[in-house]
Amino acid sequence: MTAAVPKQRSLLWRRWQEIRLIGQDPVLAVGLIVVTSFVFLFVALPLLRVIYQGFVNPVTGEFSIAYFTQFVDPYYGPYLWRVVTNTMIMGLGAATGGTILGFIFAYALVRCNFPFGRLVHVVTLLPTISPPFAIAIAAILLFGRNGLITRQMLGMRFGPGSNDIYGLDGLIFVQIITFFPVAYLIIRAMLERIDASMEEAALSLRASKFHIFRTITLPLLAPGIAASFLLLFVESLADLGNPLLLGGNDPVLSTEIYLAVSGQFDQQKAAALSFVLLLPTLTVFLVQRYYISKRSYIAVTGKPTTGRIFVKEPVTRWTFIILTLITLALVLLLYFTILWGSFTRLWGINNELFIGNYEMAFSRGLNAILSTTFLSAVATPLAGVIGVVIAFLVVRRTFIGKQSLDFISNLGGAVPGTILGIGYIVAYINAPWFAILLVYALLVGYLASRATERLWVSLALVLAAAVAGYYLNWAPVLFGLTEASWRYVLMVGFLLLAAAGAAFAEPGRRRTVAFLFAAMAAAMLAYNLSPMITEPLARWGRTLPGVDLPKVVVKFASFITFFLQPTPAILGYTFLTMSIFAVERIRGPLRLAIGLAAAALAGSLVFYGNSLTLVGTPYIIVAAYAVRSLPASVRAGVASLQQIDPSIEEASNILGGDAQYTFRNVTLPLILPAFFAGLVFAFARHMTSLSAIIFLTTAQWPILTVWVLSEVEQGGMSVAAAYSIILIAIVLAAIGLMSLWLKRTYGASQDVDMTIGG
Repeated sequence: MTAAVPKQRSLLWRRWQEIRLIGQDPVLAVGLIVVTSFVFLFVALPLLRVIYQGFVNPVTGEFSIAYFTQFVDPYYGPYLWRVVTNTMIMGLGAATGGTILGFIFAYALVRCNFPFGRLVHVVTLLPTISPPFAIAIAAILLFGRNGLITRQMLGMRFGPGSNDIYGLDGLIFVQIITFFPVAYLIIRAMLERIDASMEEAALSLRASKFHIFRTITLPLLAPGIAASFLLLFVESLADLGNPLLLGGNDPVLSTEIYLAVSGQFDQQKAAALSFVLLLPTLTVFLVQRYYISKRSYIAVTGKPTTGRIFVKEPVTRWTFIILTLITLALVLLLYFTILWGSFTRLWGINNELFIGNYEMAFSRGLNAILSTTFLSAVATPLAGVIGVVIAFLVVRRTFIGKQSLDFISNLGGAVPGTILGIGYIVAYINAPWFAILLVYALLVGYLASRATERLWVSLALVLAAAVAGYYLNWAPVLFGLTEASWRYVLMVGFLLLAAAGAAFAEPGRRRTVAFLFAAMAAAMLAYNLSPMITEPLARWGRTLPGVDLPKVVVKFASFITFFLQPTPAILGYTFLTMSIFAVERIRGPLRLAIGLAAAALAGSLVFYGNSLTLVGTPYIIVAAYAVRSLPASVRAGVASLQQIDPSIEEASNILGGDAQYTFRNVTLPLILPAFFAGLVFAFARHMTSLSAIIFLTTAQWPILTVWVLSEVEQGGMSVAAAYSIILIAIVLAAIGLMSLWLKRTYGASQDVDMTIGG
């Protein structure tokens, strides 16, 4: 017992030293605080709120398990258990079929010397860069009740109770085609990494090819196959578009959650069903992480490698090639059907060539096209930067909570998007004051630690800044100031801080301190003056001739507003982060006072009104996009960093470079190609996302995938097909431009990891 006490103290002491070591570098410490706050606010908090909401009546605030008891109710129970059973059947069927198909494609392209392999690889990735329900639209056009094949070619008529494309079997078929490329990419990567020497040794011992495959190749692929199966299971359960279009009389949990919110307006029921759906997806995600953690990232072993073994037996080789070609032909047929359907006047009735669908799509959906592209483009670098910072901290630093940060950041892409969307509504329909105060305390606490070394003084500064920031918001009421006038007062406050910083900062750093505080004042000025630009611009745009040009100008005005008039809380947190870098460069007796003033002024913005009430704003859509692609950014960063010898960074540190200098000048240039390649994936995922943002879109900021779904529900299949082609074209253009830039800049194209990010 006595021996355990020093060991306990030693562990706590090491953890404290790790935190202090990170805190000595402001860039590293602020990066950790910012990414931790982002993950907490937009991943952990929404999921916790969904779980909480499922057990609490939103009207009375009382504990309630009414929707959970319905599972044992004689009236509701059979239907709910049927929904759960359908969900599990759909997930297992899609995961099994998708994994088998992915394995066939991977084996054919890696081991069977497939002709035109690069072209086949590109075509195979089509489902990953198209809307998740594009295959469902094509399936309806081909095999629906008025489908080209079923009705017009085969003359099939589907009566009540007949087995058509609508139902579990049609849904599983579409899910397999939609998600099998994910399994293909995972299994292909593992096949390419298998050392051929083991199989060659077995061949030299006269083992048969099937025996080698069964005893060597398949066991080595087992983790990849298992990971593919589990990932496809989660992807299938998380999907919303395909079940909405093809579910028919076989409801699943994702559609029930959607209907509970959009049809019944019952948040507690949606939250309770989300909790039920969260249980299997979270369990599978944990199992999947176990298998993923067993994958090796070692790129250089120091041993000579032999060539790849190819299958030369005609029967085996051509079996895999023919199965791949048949599936590939089906995929191409489905996408050609979408293209053809987009040029038909009325599918199944009048199939004559008609370009009016695109005219209608660009006229009615131009706002959605511009909004989706803009918000996706904004969220892409956000997800990329946060992912790289998390990856750097996880790989290169040791600190308490590292594994939790890694786990929760990946959780955002693993849970179904409908659960995350509901979590955003519940968490941000009103201001989450506890979370707001917690993030503010973290930032001000670190600012205080840079201003003074005394703990009690730091705590006093945090408390004083919070109180002053809160009561500063009462000044407009006391002095009869308007909201705009009060922002001018804050601007003057930041200008005074800029003057004080320039006077009392360290020699050589005064210009930096003055610039940081002056930038905050300029932001407040831009906040006030931007309506004088955007509102006349929007009015002028509405007077322009035509239909499309006025929409473009008005939307451009809203783009300017997006950057210059963010919510006060976002502005306050940004100013607080900038203040940390300014205050730590100041020396002398006024350092503490300037830090307190900066924290109070930023706090007045953080605590202003319904701070961080994001529902109805475009910022919550950007957050949802970034969270969904964050796991891919983190994993791409981790994979790149693990292939860089840490001694390179250590050499920089030995020569006097601090953490931020080493990261900026050594680490970042080495991982930039993979970083930019990951951005392509993130943009594609944002453009095609549906389930996470279907509850968050507004009339001012419509999302293209939601419009596609709406057109299908209203019977406008041809217009929906046109929207899908436009979306695919935008994504392909982004991929092409980025690939061309990467090839010219770094001399080679970079592969994009498309296997995670839901």
